[in-house]
Amino acid sequence: AFVLAEDGAALAAGVERLMFGTDWPVCTLAGSYEQVHGLVDDYTRALTAEARAKFFGGNAAEFYRLPA
Repeated sequence: AFVLAEDGAALAAGVERLMFGTDWPVCTLAGSYEQVHGLVDDYTRALTAEARAKFFGGNAAEFYRLPA
């Protein structure tokens, strides 16, 4: 089973304090960006749609004060 670092962080901080990110282009040594994103996408399917939206962009937009 694959376990991401978010396991402990999500429990301690809540999804409102997490956002998706990679170490691109270093991650491409192990697989393509699509594979890396797909792995995290599959892993987060247990989250609600709202939580996934926050994790995959909403939290970053809010933190960096980006326009909606």
